[in-house]
Amino acid sequence: MQSFKQYITEVDNKYVHAVENPKIVLIGGPGSGKSTYAKFLVKEFNIKHIYPGDLLRAEKSKGGDIADRLSDLGKGGFAPNDIVLNLVFNAVAEAKGGYVFDGFPRYMQQVRDLESKNISINNVVFLNVSEKEVVRRLTARGRADDKPEIIKNRISLYKKETGPVIEYYRDKQGFIEIKAEGGEPEEIANTIINKVRNENI
Repeated sequence: MQSFKQYITEVDNKYVHAVENPKIVLIGGPGSGKSTYAKFLVKEFNIKHIYPGDLLRAEKSKGGDIADRLSDLGKGGFAPNDIVLNLVFNAVAEAKGGYVFDGFPRYMQQVRDLESKNISINNVVFLNVSEKEVVRRLTARGRADDKPEIIKNRISLYKKETGPVIEYYRDKQGFIEIKAEGGEPEEIANTIINKVRNENI
């Protein structure tokens, strides 16, 4: 006769394997922990991390015409959409299985661009963090692009451009809202992982 522990293990394994090739969007304001939680998801589900920020910085380092168009990168604004899309679509094409978008799409045009390419998304995870906590986190990081005036500009731009994206996905299947503050990263990551599993059973 199967023990209770064996039963629970079997159920847990069922949940783990139920999520095949998940395609996830992590969305949230600056300093909400998108890249941190993306790493947990990558490890848990063995998927590709698609982070436009890294892709853009790598492209800028190559020099040339595209690099010139990215000269304002890191000053609080958004990079040219055509460059971002090209980099993201190439990364999706290279992904073997699932992926997690880290901070993409940022505004509604990018949502429409994704849909026009029939790029599927299983879950949108909204990392909800208070503005006070965002300012605290970014100030504590001490990065060159985390000066008070730049932080203020980033938060304002996020609300204006990304706010409508959050509301667009909120009413769709697979939307998950997480309070991403007040707990340890591992604890919050486990909450995200469990909710993604439950949404995809």
